[in-house]
Amino acid sequence: MKKKVIDAFKDPFAGRENVINLLIGGIITFFPVLNFIPAGYLGTKLKKSIKQDKTPVKWDEDIKGLFITGFWLFVICISYLIIPFLLMFLGGNLMLSLSGGKIFSLFYFRGQVLNLIGTIALLIAIYFLPFAVCIYLEEGEIKMAFKLQKVMEKIILVAKEYTISYLIIIGLITISVAFIFLFMNWVMGFLLSGFIFFYDGMVITGIISKFFPRKAITISLLKME
Repeated sequence: MKKKVIDAFKDPFAGRENVINLLIGGIITFFPVLNFIPAGYLGTKLKKSIKQDKTPVKWDEDIKGLFITGFWLFVICISYLIIPFLLMFLGGNLMLSLSGGKIFSLFYFRGQVLNLIGTIALLIAIYFLPFAVCIYLEEGEIKMAFKLQKVMEKIILVAKEYTISYLIIIGLITISVAFIFLFMNWVMGFLLSGFIFFYDGMVITGIISKFFPRKAITISLLKME
């Protein structure tokens, strides 16, 4: 497993073509709406890997298809993450506005509780999200991404490897966000953020593709005793 994870971190820089794809994806990621295209590129790359199709994804072959795929991936991600984000937003509002800055006020305490619940919900949502995306890409139907039983069936097949991958993904995202917002000024952070997040996407895609159980080895929870 260690080698597979290391390879996923190295692959975006392995060869001229991968570096060019990283640069293209990083640049397009800067632009709102258009950034559905690099998301679709990553989704299409993951889909090909799931189907064991080794042909490369080309930016200029089907831009419309990449955009549509990226849009639906965005819908899936937002659907999974919106409740945790709302809880954290409400918690922050209670702490910063309604509490009047008083740490020992009831509103501040409620805000802390909502933030805690929101954080836990966010971590749970992110745990399910990668395989939910994979199932959508494999099945080709948006509704399949929300069948949590099917997602759990996939996770159970590779529970150890997937949980380790999940922790690596959380760590990668946390480090990237900290690097951009804590160790850079806003100009450098803005200029490099597209490349950093697209690189993260390439790494995450690489990791997930190596451990996602394809249809051929899927079993049903209903048949397990």
